[in-house]
Amino acid sequence: MESVWATLDAFTSGKAAARNKTQLDAAIKDHALAVSRLMSAHREVVDANTRDILQVRLPIGFFIILLTLKPQRLDPSTDSIAFLAILLSSLELSTPPSDIDRSSLLDETLRFLLAFDTLQIRYVGSSLRKLLEHVLTGRLFTPVVAVEAAATAMLRIDPSGSMFTSTHLLLAKFAYTSTWVEPALKVLDRDITFFPGMAGQKDSKLLSDSSLTPAAYISVDTGLTEPVKSATVLEYNLVSGLCYMARRDWVKSHRALERVITHPSKDKGVSKIMDEAYKVWLLVGLLKDGKEPSLPAYTAQSAKNTFNTLGAPYKNVANQFSTTNVGQLIAEIGANRQVWADDGNEQLMVEVIAAYQKWQIMNLRDIYKQISISQLRQATLSAETGEILKDDDQATHLVRDMIDSGLLKGELIMGNSGDDSYLLFHEDSNSLTEVEFAKEIALRHHNIESLGKQYHAANERLSGSKEYVRHMVREQKRAEKDSGDPGVGFDSQIEDEDLMTGILANS
Repeated sequence: MESVWATLDAFTSGKAAARNKTQLDAAIKDHALAVSRLMSAHREVVDANTRDILQVRLPIGFFIILLTLKPQRLDPSTDSIAFLAILLSSLELSTPPSDIDRSSLLDETLRFLLAFDTLQIRYVGSSLRKLLEHVLTGRLFTPVVAVEAAATAMLRIDPSGSMFTSTHLLLAKFAYTSTWVEPALKVLDRDITFFPGMAGQKDSKLLSDSSLTPAAYISVDTGLTEPVKSATVLEYNLVSGLCYMARRDWVKSHRALERVITHPSKDKGVSKIMDEAYKVWLLVGLLKDGKEPSLPAYTAQSAKNTFNTLGAPYKNVANQFSTTNVGQLIAEIGANRQVWADDGNEQLMVEVIAAYQKWQIMNLRDIYKQISISQLRQATLSAETGEILKDDDQATHLVRDMIDSGLLKGELIMGNSGDDSYLLFHEDSNSLTEVEFAKEIALRHHNIESLGKQYHAANERLSGSKEYVRHMVREQKRAEKDSGDPGVGFDSQIEDEDLMTGILANS
């Protein structure tokens, strides 16, 4: 056991601090290899002593010894490689090692995920990825703990959250299916700008260099991600949209779904995921803005045509939503109930029906500063019945719910009757307090700094790409040729060559 411990405890932060980057790189590689060989040759010995290696178990009365001797315990923050190897070995067993109970093993797993050394794990990326995948099966922890632990670990690997990995999809799917979306938002909210397999991401710097960008050390080669296909990215954005939708965050849901429907493809086709996202995107757009959303200008024309054809029933509903023709809206919804059911969008359509009258009330602010409840009731129709609300009490209740939910900015001034009760619309105000203004400035400054770093990294990556240089030369010639034609659009230019090799090609 002494020789085993000598190998496991061979790497410490104190020794690491005294090394330069080259020495540190060599030391971590040697240590990772030694631990790997140890686990292959003496796995039974390690498994039999897991408790003693991971935890201090000194008898009562031995506190003096504790003060004079180093405890035989690995620290996940300094012995990350050895700690991770033992965790994986123990978790892969059908039953935990005999000397440690499952609860203690899971506690140590959480301790590791919250404290591992971010440099060391770059050298054992496959092992860390496997641990995260194990956590996201939901078999180790409760859903809320699993999502929180995985999301926290992912941002410890990449604090910027700008690099997409195969683990992102696992996190989003588990958060959505388990209904524990909140802990995953810290990852889902990040803007992703880099993907595995993009040209020019390799860096000559060593993995031990803390200045490396996430795109340089998170790769298939380091094992921190598996290869990802176009469908992986599409599904991640779709599931992210569904996560936000579950929280009724229509703005972020719409944005995520829009990334799906505008995803470029070589053959200019529309995949099943893109079609599914478009239908949900239309309905979420109605909930977000009260009117049919417009496809971004950079959406390929062929994709627009396909969307309009495949999503015709949804588009018909969207066309009627912003009108007062409630009868036609109800007819369109009723005639396609089986379509909504087959697509799994029945509940979302119920939300749309309920939102119809709410948006009619919202739009009254463009005409009135205040309006009586009786007049409001007469001026709006329910998409559930096709009629006005039965009485002023129902109208008052609806308006109060809208105000309480934050959908409507205004206040109710109650009188003795609907004629004497009013809805006073508040003007949208962007004014901030001094404290709020300071926070906003600090946030914007942080975002600009973060974006600047990502831009610099992307610029370096593209500058070293022959494909990008050829693309820019071709674009310059095209611009000179077509300078007099303002009709030349984005979608006529972007399809020539897929710069994100390995990502954008549909598989």
